[in-house]
Amino acid sequence: MLVEINNHPRTPYDYFEEDKDSQPDNPYLDEDEELRQIAAQDKIYSRPSEFVEFAVYMPAKGGLENFTFKGRDYLRAIYDSPAKRKLLMAGRQVEKSTLLGNTCLAYCAMNPFFRVLYVSPSNQQTKVFSRDRLKEPMEISPILKNYSNSKLLSNVLEKKFVNQSQITLRFAFLNADRVRGIPADKVMIDEFQDISLENIPVIEECASHSSFKLFTYSGTPKSLDNSLEHYWSRFSTQSEWTVPCKHHGTPTNPGSWHWNILDEDNIGNTSLICDKCGKQLYANDPDCRWVAMNPNPRVEKPFEGYRLPQLMVPWIEFSDIKDKQRKYSRAKFHNEVLGRSFDSGTRPLTRQDVRKNCWDDLSMQYYREATQYANHYPLFMGVDWGTGEAAYTVVSIGGYLPFNMEKFTYIYFHRFEGSESEPKYQLDIIKQLVKDFNVRTIGTDYGGGHWPNDELVREFGAERVKKYQWVGNVKKKLSFEPRLGVPRFLCHRTEVMSDLFNAIKRGNVFTYPRWEEFEDPFASDFLNIFSEYNDRLRMNVYKHAPSCPDDSFHSATYCFLASFFYRTRADVILPTKEVDREMGETSEEDLDVT
Repeated sequence: MLVEINNHPRTPYDYFEEDKDSQPDNPYLDEDEELRQIAAQDKIYSRPSEFVEFAVYMPAKGGLENFTFKGRDYLRAIYDSPAKRKLLMAGRQVEKSTLLGNTCLAYCAMNPFFRVLYVSPSNQQTKVFSRDRLKEPMEISPILKNYSNSKLLSNVLEKKFVNQSQITLRFAFLNADRVRGIPADKVMIDEFQDISLENIPVIEECASHSSFKLFTYSGTPKSLDNSLEHYWSRFSTQSEWTVPCKHHGTPTNPGSWHWNILDEDNIGNTSLICDKCGKQLYANDPDCRWVAMNPNPRVEKPFEGYRLPQLMVPWIEFSDIKDKQRKYSRAKFHNEVLGRSFDSGTRPLTRQDVRKNCWDDLSMQYYREATQYANHYPLFMGVDWGTGEAAYTVVSIGGYLPFNMEKFTYIYFHRFEGSESEPKYQLDIIKQLVKDFNVRTIGTDYGGGHWPNDELVREFGAERVKKYQWVGNVKKKLSFEPRLGVPRFLCHRTEVMSDLFNAIKRGNVFTYPRWEEFEDPFASDFLNIFSEYNDRLRMNVYKHAPSCPDDSFHSATYCFLASFFYRTRADVILPTKEVDREMGETSEEDLDVT
């Protein structure tokens, strides 16, 4: 039963006053006899899928036929899910837009005074959706055409129904100004991967006064740095259509079967195959089911996420999929066929790599208790400076503590956001933390904090404050350059970061706080980093998308490097054959920051 949706697919006549003569100018009145017959049927539909099968028609050979879920059984669960928030990550041509259009029509027809807001990235996409997914179904359906008449507003951007429900269509790419102030009960965002993360809260505000507050976002993934992947990996249940291979176990025991999550390993020569035994699979097997890979997202309002690859739809020939596998680029095949995000660059860390370094018993909520160790076990601090706009100031504290003296343990991370972005406020907090924890050495970001670095040096002295600058082309991996204008350490960006990534993957160098506290935003900063080959430098360099900061990783790095004044770790920052040079030979090429 769909919560908060009326059980009755009300026809317009259900909302008419009995005394129509008293309202001769009412634009919602329609004397069409066919409408009277529809109203007289008094059919009851408790689910949107049932109404869609009754009211939506599709072109067929020789005429029209009712929309059917035969061959689309996997879609019925999405139509009828009671979840207030849904997220669809889909390949191309899997009826994603048809689903959105049918859902708009069903909700508005079943609920009087219901308001839907549809948003896409561009004007053209919104026009196509309005024409193909709303206007055409309402014109060809003998049921739906009676929900509108010539007296009602019906254009590309506004469609009103006789029961006073309404669909409003807008587009929002660079900003969400066109969407502001439009009230909605259900918000639909299409091509979600192209919508800026900054615009989404503005769009969601349109439903803030509604008692329904329903949201459906959908799109075809691109790289690992877009809104769709951001919401999918962090906030959704990540449901997959699982297909059983019954050649394993016993025929009557589903628990003994091998269950396949449709992916490239399931693409055989002539059909879908089991990724374990190689025998044929059937994506329409009656025992197929949706299974949440992340059933309990650690967010207050999770999305019910569904991935829809082309491998599961019956109208795409398997030979076409094989042809795409040969002809498409790897990114295009993953995006448009498999419905998965793909990056041309590679991610040095996985979520599991970082998570295995976290300790469940280490909570940042009680970090001040660690001050008891400050006089016996030296602690260090790392500070990465930021502006507060897509780059944040992050402070981290760690050291070698009695929990495990072989691992560098981080006991505290903090990101300064919002009102905390004021530089003076940040400095006051950082200075107090240095005093509370008796921090021995502070490692700071040279490039982003000339004034705050100077303040820290004046407060604690140059011996306690060490500045680090990432550089892209130097002969030494880590070296101190006292003859520069401001003495500082130069760190070979790619090599030092690579050493730290390898240490994290080994899992025997660092300890981070419990995952539930560390994951967002700190671990996410670690995972936002990817590598790409730089033709000019002739080497891989590490980058991050502008909307996906990496500040926590750099703060943690400066903290760890600051600890080298207490204990060097040649097992982590691996020694290399370094060419000795006279001080003062640093060239502009050496200081080329990537």
